Amino acid sequence: MMKKTYALLLSLLFSIGCTVSQAKERWLFLGDSITQSGRYTDYIETWMLLNEADCPEIINLGLSSETLSGLSEPDHPFPRPYLLNRLDRVLERTKPDVVIACYGMNCAIYHPFSSERFKAYQSGINKLVADAQAIGASVILLTPPPFAGRVKPKAPPGEGENFGFKRPATDYNEVLAKYGDWILSLDGENGVRAFTIRPAIEKFMEKCYPREPVHPNHYGHELMAEAFLQSLEKETGSNLLETGISPHTNDAHWNTLIKLVNRQRMTYDRALLNDIGHGNRNVMKKKTLPLPEAEEKAKAIDAEIHRVLTVGSQE
Repeated sequence: MMKKTYALLLSLLFSIGCTVSQAKERWLFLGDSITQSGRYTDYIETWMLLNEADCPEIINLGLSSETLSGLSEPDHPFPRPYLLNRLDRVLERTKPDVVIACYGMNCAIYHPFSSERFKAYQSGINKLVADAQAIGASVILLTPPPFAGRVKPKAPPGEGENFGFKRPATDYNEVLAKYGDWILSLDGENGVRAFTIRPAIEKFMEKCYPREPVHPNHYGHELMAEAFLQSLEKETGSNLLETGISPHTNDAHWNTLIKLVNRQRMTYDRALLNDIGHGNRNVMKKKTLPLPEAEEKAKAIDAEIHRVLTVGSQE
């Protein structure tokens, strides 16, 4: 299984005089709806296509509503999906070299902090790391992004009501900060890398959450991507995290390429997500192509990506 057509990338790299490693890494992104929406992975992939001779193949199998704690609040429309129920199938089908995971937003189920819920999260993270490393993959953990209650507040539960995504704890961002601090404490432990994406978004929180406090907009995803790339020690040449000004707003070449990357992800990754199976009935209802057809369409989009990259390298 390969989303990208490696031969196309090889021909492009030779045409612009780049050296090529023998094998192309496959990166698998896992997470909840913030990852499934996928804009930050689009930014990461677009930057790497434009700047890295050994750009990895990136697959995004984030799933809306999912947790790594195995918990679900009473008023959620259905039991929240639990990554560990699909993880074996996902790893078997994708065979990643690197697993990048961003969990936490749903894992505390919008309640105040409790050691019991925190231990469930820790157990899930540790199991993910162990299972990924057991197949030879390296692991990068991302902190959960902020809960933007200070800019888009939601009323807490009233008498007789339960905490949940509709009525979150007023200090839920502080709960996620504790989860994030623990994630960062794992950096360097047994080969795990851990990156924070929280400061990048918190600095410009008002611009990142125009509608509700859970899902950052495209600008927030760009901040997440920039924080990730800088944590990888990539020289992006961007001062986005300092100034909040995107270098890509008026970059026609970038914007053409990221649209193609997004289209390929929506075509192939979503089809693969449903083909493997998961526990979100609403995502499963959304029509996706049969996987063989999605693979063919992805190849056509990949050819267009190759064309755009080739034209850009000649300018």
